[in-house]
Amino acid sequence: MSKMGAFVLECQTIAQDCYNESREDVIAEVEKTFVNADKFQVSYAKEVTLDYWEEIQSDMHTYF
Repeated sequence: MSKMGAFVLECQTIAQDCYNESREDVIAEVEKTFVNADKFQVSYAKEVTLDYWEEIQSDMHTYF
């Protein structure tokens, strides 16, 4: 798997694992997971993870 693919998979996994957590908890988990990454990568990880998390939230509200 490419580095970008692994990055996206990690973001998706965080979003799925934290689907029932608050936005702040999701951000905290991203920061904990990417603690050794540079600022840009952490910022992008937050953006990508929150996009997936929001998609899950939207789906949950639509179907449940």
